[in-house]
Amino acid sequence: MNNKPMETSELADIFTCARCGFCCQGETTVSLDQRDQERMIAALGLNREEVTVRFWRITGSVVQMQTRDGHCIFYHPDNGCTVHAGRPWRCRQWPLHPSMVTDANNYQVITDSCPGLQKGLSHEEFCKIFNALLERGDISKMRE
Repeated sequence: MNNKPMETSELADIFTCARCGFCCQGETTVSLDQRDQERMIAALGLNREEVTVRFWRITGSVVQMQTRDGHCIFYHPDNGCTVHAGRPWRCRQWPLHPSMVTDANNYQVITDSCPGLQKGLSHEEFCKIFNALLERGDISKMRE
């Protein structure tokens, strides 16, 4: 049980990324909005055309990162995310998805699969901290 007052709660009270890469696995990746694209281009230090050809998959108007060998193209088994500073907002947000607050089962599934989430918090405790961080704007900073 976390006895820390909600107004002094920190992100680390519920999550510290272990950079394990579990969330980078799979044959699909997240879609990139315009801000994600610009952030990634800047982080890679390449021009849009080169980034598009080398790293993105474009289907109609949807831009996504390519996958390689069952994981995001930017995931390296020894180094984790190789574009961490330029990663998309959905990657920055994960695993702190709003569905964790509205669905206790989803909270449990995500907590079981992500080593960065603090173990031992009840769903109620997690929600109190998460909501306090949301109210203060700390979670929205992850999108920047």
